[in-house]
Amino acid sequence: MDNYYVVESEDNPSVFCDAEKGIIEMEGRSLPENVDSFYNPVIEWVKKYIENPRNKTTAEFGFVYLNSSSSKKILEILMHLKKVMPDKKLSVIWNYRQDDEDMLEEGRDFEQMTKLKFDYKAIS
Repeated sequence: MDNYYVVESEDNPSVFCDAEKGIIEMEGRSLPENVDSFYNPVIEWVKKYIENPRNKTTAEFGFVYLNSSSSKKILEILMHLKKVMPDKKLSVIWNYRQDDEDMLEEGRDFEQMTKLKFDYKAIS
């Protein structure tokens, strides 16, 4: 399975998906002009990955901003990733700027909606 990578731009986060290492990383601002064209390839990659996941999968997020349509896509990604459990381990890391209560709350909302355990990391 090929890796998937998108370079961060002003309105789109960086995306790095590595099937061999079991890593999904996203960070930056997410307010794409067309949320479907940006996120659907990521969702398709995740759906293919969970057919044969590694023993441990790490999903790490570090958003500076998420618009509401991006939040829906992140929730969809998380719900697909949740399917690797309980047979395999899933680690979700939510990075946020130390002074950004909104992004911390966004992570907590995702944690509550998905019933996954998040690890929170405040970044200065």
